Amino acid sequence: MFYRLSFLFFSLFFCSISFARGGVLVDTTANSKMLSEVFVLGNSGIKGNGSIVDFDGVRLLAAKKSELIVLSKMDANLANQSFREVFGRTPGLHVIESDPSGFNTSIAIRGLSTNRSWDFNMRQNGYDITPDPMGYNEAYYTPSFEWVEKIEIIRGAAALQYGPQVGGLINYVLEKPVFEKRFGGEVQQTFGSFGLNSSLIKFRSGMKKLAFVASHQYRAGDGFRPNSDFNSNQSYFRVDWKPMADGLLSFELTKSNAQAQLGGGISEAQFKVDPWVSNRARNYYYSHWLMPVVKFHYSPSKLFNSQIQVFAIQSGRSQLGFTKANDVLDVPNSAGNYANRSLDRDEYTSYGAEFRSGLSAYNEKWQTSVGLRIFRGNMFRQQQGIANNGSTYSENLVDPKFPRSLNFVNQNFAAFIENALSISPKFKLAGGLRYEYILSQGNGFLDNNSKFLSPDRLRSFILWGVGASFKPSSALEIYGNASQSFRPISFSDLLPSSTTDVVDLDLKDARSLNFDLGIRGKKGNFLRYDMSVYLLKFSDRIGNLSMKNSNGQPYLYRTNLGSSSSMGIELYAEMDPISFLHGSSRYGQISVFVSVGLNNAVHDNFPLTSGENLAGKKLENAPQQILRSGLTYTYQRLSFTYQMAYTAESFSDAQNTVKPTAAGTIGLIPAYTLGDFSFTYKYRKHWLLKGSVNNVMNVSYFTRRGTGAFPGFGILPGAPRNVSCTLGFTF
Repeated sequence: MFYRLSFLFFSLFFCSISFARGGVLVDTTANSKMLSEVFVLGNSGIKGNGSIVDFDGVRLLAAKKSELIVLSKMDANLANQSFREVFGRTPGLHVIESDPSGFNTSIAIRGLSTNRSWDFNMRQNGYDITPDPMGYNEAYYTPSFEWVEKIEIIRGAAALQYGPQVGGLINYVLEKPVFEKRFGGEVQQTFGSFGLNSSLIKFRSGMKKLAFVASHQYRAGDGFRPNSDFNSNQSYFRVDWKPMADGLLSFELTKSNAQAQLGGGISEAQFKVDPWVSNRARNYYYSHWLMPVVKFHYSPSKLFNSQIQVFAIQSGRSQLGFTKANDVLDVPNSAGNYANRSLDRDEYTSYGAEFRSGLSAYNEKWQTSVGLRIFRGNMFRQQQGIANNGSTYSENLVDPKFPRSLNFVNQNFAAFIENALSISPKFKLAGGLRYEYILSQGNGFLDNNSKFLSPDRLRSFILWGVGASFKPSSALEIYGNASQSFRPISFSDLLPSSTTDVVDLDLKDARSLNFDLGIRGKKGNFLRYDMSVYLLKFSDRIGNLSMKNSNGQPYLYRTNLGSSSSMGIELYAEMDPISFLHGSSRYGQISVFVSVGLNNAVHDNFPLTSGENLAGKKLENAPQQILRSGLTYTYQRLSFTYQMAYTAESFSDAQNTVKPTAAGTIGLIPAYTLGDFSFTYKYRKHWLLKGSVNNVMNVSYFTRRGTGAFPGFGILPGAPRNVSCTLGFTF
């Protein structure tokens, strides 16, 4: 309760300051219409989130709730992918923290699913990084945060211009080449707790018409639990060429290979005795990702821009291990032999193209963004293969044939148009439409004797969005929007979990309607804030009903089950009290921030076969409060940040079961509060020293209860106190 009251007090204090204090206003958007972000901070100690400009030439983001995270301004443990620190200023963002490797991103907002971020449109430099946003939108690849310059977040209203995902867009923006820049680069070496070892090397150079940047990161560690070691190699290369004064041709190539040992889930009793114990020593995860992209940007004038990108993804992931529940020990039999393991393997082949164009006319009173998208994704899935009984990672099978072998294909065509009209210098209206065409097909074998054939699912429909923005001054904006989006039927929805289960032939995509109303702005160079309320209506939620066939045998029926509602408040505010009181100080600058997410996410209608209705029950894995605050002190080349993060309790099942099962798969997920400390010191021009202490108070906590063999049945604990140190040199 103390943390909740503290956060609310600070938020009200910041809000009152923003309207009570006079000061010189700095218009960070004036004469900058074509930039993707704007930061004019002067001597301010503020390092936090900004917002994306209304129109950057091809993207129209007027009246949308957007955030821009600049990682170079942050003190954070980037080498080990500290999502909690990086997204610390993003209100309401729920981060699942059960993966020591940081390979897979699992985040959500507004009561949506945290499962590998599948309710977000996940992109890197504007192109897809998930296997298939329309059929298998799971984030098995995340770029190294040491590559990432900025992260763009656009809430649910991103549906028109990027895709229909309910959560909106998350776009990782990597470093781009710089023309007429002499050859140089940087190296960074990080060591940390639990054997963390991360090495980064980067090269960059540019001539008058040709420039490139290349980077490689190797990262490995033992993990904070036994049987949790990991290693990865990630490479990124981009070359830009100016064939003409108004054109820019780019080629990008990303390659990633990652392997992690999975310690498995643990029971309730085990967590109480030793939160970081492990029951599995022979379970593994492996992924490979290859993404080539070609882009051409044509900008003949400030009024007209166009861009086309052609992209492909050749990727896959495998899971190997002993798949019994956590109450079954993985031990040798009387003859001293371990049981054979099970191997699941996916291969993804996707390719597509997107075209975007933007037009600004009538002295920027009229702005238009249009676009087209074509996409084809193929997933080849092999499961239940009988692998060897060894203890190391190996995909060798005892029987070369997988009992379950399936192939899924998704084809997608989309087109959008969005316009913004300035009714007056202070008032702007925006609106648009998006057309979606999706064809899903699937076939194969569920086992050696059962053939699987999914009927072709052809859907086409139009989504709409509207918004309005009122700017009484250059430093204050009131915005609002309403937009439609949807969660398309995924491949896993079409696939029965057993041969007796049945999928509804009339299964529909889940639909949503999102409303945002907020106020954002700044005061001089000492205060930035964004406060909003939202309502998210989710209909035709997809789930299972327990049924019986004509012979009285039970089976699961996969169908649309009902609707849910999420409503709440999202607040971010950051203040530099020294700039507020004195303008500047020879003793350094201080920045204090608060991030508040209050969310009431409940089932509206969810019938059970028992006759009970889950109306009013809390949505699964949806904390009602996510409250964070922190302080950053900057003095010349030194800065440090301390952040506190409180996450309220949540439920792991729709029935809101409080008392956990012995296995730990179902039950309450308790509230927890974590503290993180990080610092950055820059020596002269070339040297960099960074350090962090995460989970300073060494809290035992968990954010997820696993219900499957991978990553494990039961409680999946978060990391204890851990330390890292980075030394970098720029040349």
